[in-house]
Amino acid sequence: MPHPRTPVLVGVAQFTDRDSAPADAGSPLDLLARVGAAAVQDSGGTGIALDMIAVVRLFADSSPAFASPFGTYANLPKSLANRLGANPRTCLYGPVGGNTPQMLVNLMAERIARGEADAVLLAGVEALRTQAHAVKAGTKLDWSDDPGGAPDSLGKETSLVSRHEIAHGVAMPVAVYPLFESAVAARYGDTPLAHRQRIGDLMARFTRVAAANPYAALPVERSAEELITPTDSNRYIAYPYTKYLNSNMFVDQAAAVLMLSTEAADAAGVPEAKRVYLHGCADTHEHILVSDRVDLSTSPSIRAGAAHALAHAGITTADLGPIELYSCFPVAVEIAADMIGLRHDDPRGLTLTGGLPYFGGPGNNYSMHGIAEMVARCRADPAAQGLVFANGGYLTKSSFGVYSARPTEGAWCRTDPATYQSALDAEPGPGFTEAPDGAATVEAFTVVHDKGVPAVAIVVGRLLSDNRRFLAQAHAGLTELIDTQVVGRRFTVTSGAPVNRAVFD
Repeated sequence: MPHPRTPVLVGVAQFTDRDSAPADAGSPLDLLARVGAAAVQDSGGTGIALDMIAVVRLFADSSPAFASPFGTYANLPKSLANRLGANPRTCLYGPVGGNTPQMLVNLMAERIARGEADAVLLAGVEALRTQAHAVKAGTKLDWSDDPGGAPDSLGKETSLVSRHEIAHGVAMPVAVYPLFESAVAARYGDTPLAHRQRIGDLMARFTRVAAANPYAALPVERSAEELITPTDSNRYIAYPYTKYLNSNMFVDQAAAVLMLSTEAADAAGVPEAKRVYLHGCADTHEHILVSDRVDLSTSPSIRAGAAHALAHAGITTADLGPIELYSCFPVAVEIAADMIGLRHDDPRGLTLTGGLPYFGGPGNNYSMHGIAEMVARCRADPAAQGLVFANGGYLTKSSFGVYSARPTEGAWCRTDPATYQSALDAEPGPGFTEAPDGAATVEAFTVVHDKGVPAVAIVVGRLLSDNRRFLAQAHAGLTELIDTQVVGRRFTVTSGAPVNRAVFD
């Protein structure tokens, strides 16, 4: 029998709205309440009194680019508690980052094990599809509520970019992840065309999963050629990524997970068949700024975090059944698979949902859906052991969970992440200069497009004189950088304020 304080996932719920007109669609709070109530019901338990509700931060509260024109939620977890008729001691509003759902599972498991909570509801939502359609149609909506008070938080947010990076376009994920992709292609030794084919083959398998998932926002199977070929409806966003290779944020999706202590689950009469346990977990991060990364084609923090989570569970990758890797862009899957030790064509598959471009990328909350899918797989196969990898920022923050319906043994304990993060923090990054001049080589690059037309090239370079890394932009000869070997190519950089200029030989 598991220890009474062992944390256990007992209820999950998902909801996706693909079709409702803005006037008929639910607000973010409506969708949260829907999945929150459904997760409690899914547990099969009775008399569950929530003592903590944690809500994943909305994109509207994460970036001015996604601010809602329809009002604000002053204390979203408290508003959700009121809708559910709950009176939790703690209402937490989670931080920014796609790693947040798995990180919250890890953190709440620790709090349950310590006796600080017995019944925790985790939930998140985005309704950017309805928001965009309502703005376009001129429909007015009321997405606001102020139940009083302020939610708890996990502390001050850390900025993931510098002013220098922002000036060079190293800010929006759609432009940053293609930089990583070019570095990965060089590490593999792929030609540009061969690498685009590799990307297409990888993500075509994801569309196959999404096409069979009833919760997918875009349940359409596509061939590799459809994904990678630029067309009027599938334009380049930032080379080598077309629209079909980018996370799709404009979705209406919500998901929730209910976690209890084993003794609370017993008291509520939760059936054994509903229970799934967290056998291993880890939370890591890279050097925060992309400019300071040790290697743009790998991720030491993913390697270390996955190894710790698997060791915590007492298993290896060979023991895994279902696998869910974060997939905002293809390179996130490639690097994660490489660091964890998984083949890109692993017969077990690398996604349970279908991935953020096809299942849907509901802001910071995508991995809550991945966890819900994992719980369903573990319930269906009690012997299975599954891995969830969640990513936040620019491959910056990583969270891992190893799950199984088999109970854990002894008292559950989470290792303090600081014990393994310290070695990652100590890894030296490259020397970096904001004012480079002279001959250089390309370490990574992308060509950002505007409505399918090349607009600017972002270049991560290394000075030949001392190998220091720097950032630059190029504005001429952009079409010549498409489908040609650019990484490793020589060019000349001239420092500028605020933007350094790259001119190719």
